Amino acid sequence: MRALSEKVTRKKAKKLAKEMAHILKHRGYRLKAPDRELLEQRLFALRSALAKDGDEFVYEAKKLYEAYKRHHEVLKKATFREFVESFGSAILIALLLRAFVIEAFKIPTGSMIPTLMVGDHIFVNKFVYGLRVPFTHRFMVRFSEPKRGDVAVFEFPGDGEDKGKDFIKRIVAVAGDKVRLRDNQLIINDEPVVSEVIAKDVPCDDESLAPCRCVRQIERIGEKSYISQHLAPPQPGDHVRCFDQRPDWPTDDPRMFGSKGTNGDYPEVKVPDGHVLTIGDNRDNSSDGRYWGFVPVDYIKGKAMFIWWPPGRWFRAVH
Repeated sequence: MRALSEKVTRKKAKKLAKEMAHILKHRGYRLKAPDRELLEQRLFALRSALAKDGDEFVYEAKKLYEAYKRHHEVLKKATFREFVESFGSAILIALLLRAFVIEAFKIPTGSMIPTLMVGDHIFVNKFVYGLRVPFTHRFMVRFSEPKRGDVAVFEFPGDGEDKGKDFIKRIVAVAGDKVRLRDNQLIINDEPVVSEVIAKDVPCDDESLAPCRCVRQIERIGEKSYISQHLAPPQPGDHVRCFDQRPDWPTDDPRMFGSKGTNGDYPEVKVPDGHVLTIGDNRDNSSDGRYWGFVPVDYIKGKAMFIWWPPGRWFRAVH
């Protein structure tokens, strides 16, 4: 317990009473019965004074502190139980924060390059869309809906080996939107997304596309601006991987979601109610909604906030 200053305010007196109650509860057994009884009486007197108007609490606070000082050496060391309770409280707070407010994630793949690099560690805001019941797809209360341009973490919506895994992609369309990709241009509700090419022949910064070059552009969806990339036109002699461009979607390829044979809205896809469409910023190396479909809104865990690791990318906001 800290020393009581000369000027005793009501706030400091209340703090003294709280600390003394804690000490007597956990360490009072160390005192002889008469000494403990005296401290309990002084504590009662202080609490009674605090319940009244006037400055009587100043006198009682000083008397309590003087009584405590006589036993300081006996009472100053915390018990093992106190350490356990403090540690348990810290763990509980951390678990609650992780479940409802903020959680750390590590980026395992290059699907969001150049926004997020492999190995980036990010914090995700789990509170922004609402309070979700842990380990379920149910929300207790919603604060906002996912928006176009959000970089969201969500549970993979399909079956197979990825079932239950966390994915991170960009939301490009919400319920009711009609979407297509033509010549690497996103088109939403018949309106091309505003884009500006900023580099036509740069390294892709992706090990899977190491032999290739990429085109990068700034895209603007609503209030969000971000950089996406796709493979540059291949040159004679380029690696076969550099020819694997996917500038258009949906396509006639039956392996891809929204193909002509199964999609009544072809040559577009329409996002159903309660869902969003997600696509990676690294357009030619991303397993996303073009392959496995829409994400139920209830599967979304949160919105990416900022990168906290590695050095050099500390506290960089995720746009």
